[in-house]
Amino acid sequence: MPFSSGAVSFRRFHVAGKSPKSITQDMLDKLSEHALRPGEFGVPEEIEYGWSGGRHVLDGNFSFEHNAYADALHFALRIDTNKVPGSLKKAWQMMEEEAAAKDNPSGFISKNQKREVKDSIRKKIDQELREGKFRRSKLLPILWDLPTKTLYCSATGASFEKLSEIFERTFGLELEPLSAGTAALKVLEHGHKRDYEDLRPTRFVPGPEGEGQHPDYPWTTKGPQPKDFVGNEFLLWLWHEGDARKGVVATEADQVSIFFDKSLDLDCAYGQTGKDSLRGDGPSRMPEARDGLRSGKLPRKAGLILEANRQQYSLTLGAEGLSVGGLKLPDVEEAESPRVEFEERVGLLRDFCKVLDGLFESFLKLRASSGWEGQTSKIRKWILQTSKAAAA
Repeated sequence: MPFSSGAVSFRRFHVAGKSPKSITQDMLDKLSEHALRPGEFGVPEEIEYGWSGGRHVLDGNFSFEHNAYADALHFALRIDTNKVPGSLKKAWQMMEEEAAAKDNPSGFISKNQKREVKDSIRKKIDQELREGKFRRSKLLPILWDLPTKTLYCSATGASFEKLSEIFERTFGLELEPLSAGTAALKVLEHGHKRDYEDLRPTRFVPGPEGEGQHPDYPWTTKGPQPKDFVGNEFLLWLWHEGDARKGVVATEADQVSIFFDKSLDLDCAYGQTGKDSLRGDGPSRMPEARDGLRSGKLPRKAGLILEANRQQYSLTLGAEGLSVGGLKLPDVEEAESPRVEFEERVGLLRDFCKVLDGLFESFLKLRASSGWEGQTSKIRKWILQTSKAAAA
């Protein structure tokens, strides 16, 4: 169970609706009712999905012992794909057509024989699928934190559509992705709703058309949440704070130390100068990173090390979706049992999210204030200084 040990990767989703306050047997029964249990007869659908107990791909059992940890419910979404590769279907067809044409005086296959081959291949495919020879299963681990109404899962795109559909069908509740834009709305909607509505992309460097051109963030304008660009500005702000302010940011809860580590992905906010993918120690200090900023690129994903409350977390943070990859939580020392260790990790995961949310809220309060213009001026000068330093 990935959330129970090792590094974890996830996006966060808000559970909208009358969410349960504690885990009940009824919830476990509903999961069991909608579990994926492939039938032994009949041709399966190309894509099938349902809940899994989460311990392994064939786990269809749900219980307090194996799924309930510290007011959090741990299970998984199982997605099965049943599809014969096109290259194999083509090979079968060619082999049967060649065998049929072999006995024909002309050496060519007849129309009737083509129909017979087509029917034969269809039956062969159906049989192979019934026997499960081409079934491919994957699990998406899920942690539902009931007190915070938050669901952790790495689902994106089509897999999120399946997760959202079956979650609503099972519990009558909706899942709302907590991207940078939606998270900004939750922070600013009380007392700063107008500030949220007025958020526009910041121009940190001149665009290809000159000083008056503002970035359009092509990767957010095409998405469901156009204000997700604040996530890119958030990562740039962290980069500036880490470089120009010795890597310490004050939040309402505590001071957080920030270090960019191992990876940094940049993309042009004007859609002109392409992408950079930098790997190595201290990628934000590489000359290519500084040159990228000057050419209009902004961070889309970065490896980070965060230290707060005497705890250290290493992760990769995706800017627009505030997605977390490869999060290494602090070690749990001297746990009395695997259950206690898992529950301790749930607490550490909550602590990490408070640290990340504290940083984001500190940025948003500045971003929505009159002080952002002065901060933007500092970042512009910093970009110019770093690009000059790189050239030297």
